[in-house]
Amino acid sequence: MHTLKIALKSIMVGLVLLPVIATAHSSHKPVDDIAKYDQIVTKRQIEFKQSQQTTEEKIQNLQDQISALESKMLTLRNLMASDYPHIKQKMSKYKFDYMESVDDILVQLKKVLTQTDTLLDQ
Repeated sequence: MHTLKIALKSIMVGLVLLPVIATAHSSHKPVDDIAKYDQIVTKRQIEFKQSQQTTEEKIQNLQDQISALESKMLTLRNLMASDYPHIKQKMSKYKFDYMESVDDILVQLKKVLTQTDTLLDQ
């Protein structure tokens, strides 16, 4: 009976810790997600500038850009929180400069807002 309790306790501890262990060893890289969001925003900004889209299509384009920027900011925030205090690239386990990425987001956001102004002025 005593060995059964010990075995059950071991199994319960294993089941409780399994998600933590799986997350810690995940091969998912948030930096790849950030790069993907960058590509989406860059593509949509080029499309906005070069195409003859209708107003509705331009609005959708801007919504896509804003959505990608929001996702990028959330991913970056979560990454910074998990990697804190290693804000500078030389200390990051991902060799990623968080502050430079935040600056890039702000530049991209400024472009989206400029495009919004252009759309509203039409």
